[in-house]
Amino acid sequence: MRATSKINPRALSWNVGAGIGYSFILTIIMALSSLILKGFYPPFQFSIAPVKSLIVSPVEGVVQLLILLVLLAFVFPIRGEIISKELKNVRKLAIFVVVGYLILSLLPYAITTGYIQTYVGLVIAFNIINGVVGGVGSSL
Repeated sequence: MRATSKINPRALSWNVGAGIGYSFILTIIMALSSLILKGFYPPFQFSIAPVKSLIVSPVEGVVQLLILLVLLAFVFPIRGEIISKELKNVRKLAIFVVVGYLILSLLPYAITTGYIQTYVGLVIAFNIINGVVGGVGSSL
């Protein structure tokens, strides 16, 4: 008898798609926060990686981490048992994608080159990898 997987392929594909989208949204929000902080205090470097920002400019890193925590808090309902059960998969997906974002957002800074196309390509690549890993992780 063949062992079957507990993963629903349709739910997996939706989780992967949502994970990729959420990862790109996190990147856009981190880029906007970095640009806004650079407007108020010009010595900051542009950075979409909160971990790198903590080392280079701690204020920006703390602000980006707080933004990530606020975005993560939106998937945790305060009360209501029914909505809490319905958001279980969304909560797992958000946790996996945010943790993956903290780690994988360092990828564009690990490979240094003078070409902006390489940086943009690495940002796109880490968002896709982060979304796939987050979607698969939340489906298990």
